[in-house]
Amino acid sequence: RLDNDGDGRREFGRQTALHTYLGDVDDIPGRKATLLDAGSILTLPMLFLHGVVLFPGATLPLKLIEARFVAAVEKALRRDDAPDTIGVVLMHGRPNHRNYANASVGTTAEIRQLGRSDDGSINVKARGQQRFRLIRYWSDVDGVVWGEVQIIEEDPPLRTPRGAFAQLAASRSCRLHTSSPVMSLDVSPMKQQGHMDSGLDCDTPSASDSSSQSSNSTKPSGQSGENTNMDEEDYICSTPSSSRTDTKHQHQYNAANYSKKPLQASLAFWPQWAYEMYDPYSLACRAADLWRLIIKTPSIDELVKKPDLLSFYIGNQLPVSEPVRQKLLEINGVSYRLRREIQLLKACDLIKCGYCKSEIAKHSDVVVMSSDGPLGTYVNNHGYVHATITVNNAMGLALEGDPTEEHSWFPGYAWTIASCASCGSNIGWLFSTTKRHLHPKSFWGIRSSQIADVVDVEQQQEEE
Repeated sequence: RLDNDGDGRREFGRQTALHTYLGDVDDIPGRKATLLDAGSILTLPMLFLHGVVLFPGATLPLKLIEARFVAAVEKALRRDDAPDTIGVVLMHGRPNHRNYANASVGTTAEIRQLGRSDDGSINVKARGQQRFRLIRYWSDVDGVVWGEVQIIEEDPPLRTPRGAFAQLAASRSCRLHTSSPVMSLDVSPMKQQGHMDSGLDCDTPSASDSSSQSSNSTKPSGQSGENTNMDEEDYICSTPSSSRTDTKHQHQYNAANYSKKPLQASLAFWPQWAYEMYDPYSLACRAADLWRLIIKTPSIDELVKKPDLLSFYIGNQLPVSEPVRQKLLEINGVSYRLRREIQLLKACDLIKCGYCKSEIAKHSDVVVMSSDGPLGTYVNNHGYVHATITVNNAMGLALEGDPTEEHSWFPGYAWTIASCASCGSNIGWLFSTTKRHLHPKSFWGIRSSQIADVVDVEQQQEEE
């Protein structure tokens, strides 16, 4: 498995992420990595892709065969205002309707490598850059779809103001009773039995009321005060880690761990738990802890220091359906996106068929077969792009046809079509090794467009 040490296995993951099956592709000459001005309105050549939600920072391989798609890339390469850039938008089916609909939020993709085939098709490797809102779109005389888009301005992650809290003075008579309930960041104090202060036994107060300050804002936010100059290593994950060994107290802090942390006195209108509910750095730490329970490699420790990038990475890699990932892409604000991703990481455990809701795999079955992560975007020889989740175990799937190595996305593995045994819908593929040194010997690729929406699963569980 790729999460084990071994240079050969790490090299295999890098090869898969390079999409070597595309053949020879060359870097775009004179390419300069530039970001478009936030809030600007411009026109871009568009690609409406079925089953693909492109996030900033994600890799997008393309094999463009139709003349209008090839022309779209050619025109994008010749532009001066947005060089080497195309717009990518999810195209999804409408319920009880034969036509498709387009999402209102997409992502710009920077063309980084390109290769030309003798048959006139082109192979492209692009990378997601910035989110945009699609205002309108039309087709030109060459059949190329153009879109008028507005680049979305991303709010920078802000810290909780340093002046919002003060550390209580040390006192031997001030102790936290381990038998008292401990505050949870996921539940407001009004919904819990007791309050954190009820667990304190202090002779004298350690913080003066005269030094307190109140905030007139209606929502806790780092914008109401100066940003802290505290070092990132000291600030990130400063809250005690959640106890997950006891399911009864899975949303509460461990009292023993909490007692080791310095007690904080609130100097602002909002209590500390309210700030931490929306502080992007605290949320990034919690999301990373939940993510490590599913995926241990590749490491996301560096992304914890950059909550905005972490929110895009988790949104792109979550083993959920495309409508859920599209909703994550459309969320404005790092804190709100991370909060939703934390909810999904806690609630989602099963991968089910999108048609009959039969269980296919568990999140614990997810295996990383590419250095990009557990979910990768791949394109087949006919130009169809598939966002694929790799798992080492699957159930309720039937194989169709014989294994073949032709145009395999994973070097050294042959693929076989896999369908749902209950309803017959195409779910993905079984990849089996053709070389002795590769491990695992087999794994499954599940198309994210074919799995059940989390909302549908939650509703079904409530009805049961």
